[in-house]
Amino acid sequence: MSFLEAKNLSFSSRSGEIIHDVSLSIEKGSSTVFIGHSGSGKSTLLKLVAGLLVPSSGTMLFEGKDIELMSDTENENFRKRSAFVFQDSALWANQTIFQNLSLPLELHFPKMKYEERLSTVQEICSMVNFTKALDLRPANLSAGEQKLVAFARAMICKPELLFLDEVTASLDKKNVERVITLLHEFVEQGNTLVYVSHNSTMIAEFQGTMIYIEDGKVKDEI
Repeated sequence: MSFLEAKNLSFSSRSGEIIHDVSLSIEKGSSTVFIGHSGSGKSTLLKLVAGLLVPSSGTMLFEGKDIELMSDTENENFRKRSAFVFQDSALWANQTIFQNLSLPLELHFPKMKYEERLSTVQEICSMVNFTKALDLRPANLSAGEQKLVAFARAMICKPELLFLDEVTASLDKKNVERVITLLHEFVEQGNTLVYVSHNSTMIAEFQGTMIYIEDGKVKDEI
């Protein structure tokens, strides 16, 4: 049984079909990158595989269970074990950086005390080299700083499955290197990485399975 398995996934929006009949398997502890030209459907496929979008047809399985049909408890467990970094960071604009980072802890560890949440947030910020004040809001940050916070938010509950959509976009060279170092540690611990990237350095660093997407279909798999 594959860790993640897509069976004949298709997805359509008002503008037409974006993903067409995609089937793929992702093993636990592996690294998988979706590559292809802009508009090929990579980000949409990543969101389908992560269970963030409901397919128009087909099935997305996590450990053999259909994500769409999971019970609330099963879905909560899946969300606790996985995390997603969006291309646009997707931080809550009306919340402080601390609140953005604290929310996953409140959801998945409701008994955690405020002091422990604060300590955990400070620790993850240090880890990703985010040094700005935690009472700022996302609008006060650069695009690169927002991406660091989004990455920190994804890592804060120590997931075993990471979905990354252009995680290095907007980052300077130093922070790209920092994120890659942290991802190496993540993978070396036996965790699973599924990502979209145009960054040749990152793709070279995580040489697992490369799935080439063209016009919403799997064109090639290496």
